[in-house]
Amino acid sequence: MDKSSDANAVDAAEERYLTKLSPELQDAIRKQNKILVLPDWPATTHGVPNIYLRSALFRVIRRGRRKAVKGEPITSIAGLNIRYTGWQLDQGDFDVLAHAFHLQSRQRHMEKINEEYLRFEIKSFLRSIGRQPGKSGRIWLKDCFRRLTATAIEMAIETRHTPTHERLTYAGSLIDEFICKESEQTYWIKLNSKLSVLFAAGMTQIQWHQRLCLQTSLAKWLHGFYASHKKPYPIKVVTLKHLCGSDCNRLTDFRRSLRTALDELVYVKAILDWQIDTHDKVHVQKTRENLLKEFSGGGIALTPGGHSTHTRGA
Repeated sequence: MDKSSDANAVDAAEERYLTKLSPELQDAIRKQNKILVLPDWPATTHGVPNIYLRSALFRVIRRGRRKAVKGEPITSIAGLNIRYTGWQLDQGDFDVLAHAFHLQSRQRHMEKINEEYLRFEIKSFLRSIGRQPGKSGRIWLKDCFRRLTATAIEMAIETRHTPTHERLTYAGSLIDEFICKESEQTYWIKLNSKLSVLFAAGMTQIQWHQRLCLQTSLAKWLHGFYASHKKPYPIKVVTLKHLCGSDCNRLTDFRRSLRTALDELVYVKAILDWQIDTHDKVHVQKTRENLLKEFSGGGIALTPGGHSTHTRGA
């Protein structure tokens, strides 16, 4: 039996089970399967899957450099295998998706766990991600939703520790669909319900107020990357360049931008200190506050195990 037959058999079995239930309960279960269910996190943080923080999926690219790609391998740390189709995503797109996740999670506190669509007002959304709520901001936001909807993220997953060692591929968009009501300046968006698997595989709570204070895209990417590691270890400058998807042509130029970005992280107290050694490796020391949180069990990085920093596609 091939994989498609396996999937059909599972679907058929589920349908047989559902037919034994009341029509009302059947409808409730089918609707729940279409809703992205996220874990809880504090209101001051934003939960994000580690796969978004430890790869070049949301790249560091300059204005006018964005391009459309098809099946492009995304540089990531070892253990993650991603291909991407669509317009390249940047840190602005990351802000939009991360805040949408946050609002989806907060719905659980408002007794709206069965709402299939996430509703929000444009002005409050833009302000929450540090953007001005004027006409240009509204146009920019719609462009972001277009990109996030017209994407195909392919993730290869190896099924280890099972009788049959297989390699499966999942492909899907980040946002299923969106509706914009211009007269009310309101959006309804439907997030891909399958993304809950990525949160279960490992997530990080980002200190949102720190991110909003950062000025450069590289600083924002580094903020997420280092937040996803409980204890950062030395990593080469060229490796960071590949991992963040920088479009700098010269390593010298990237290194200069990297120094500025690391200083930004120190300024917002995301890290305590940093240095680049004689082997061109970046050493980062996280703040004492973060270390104390992790020691007490309330750490920033919530992930079952870590990954090495060897890259794929670099």
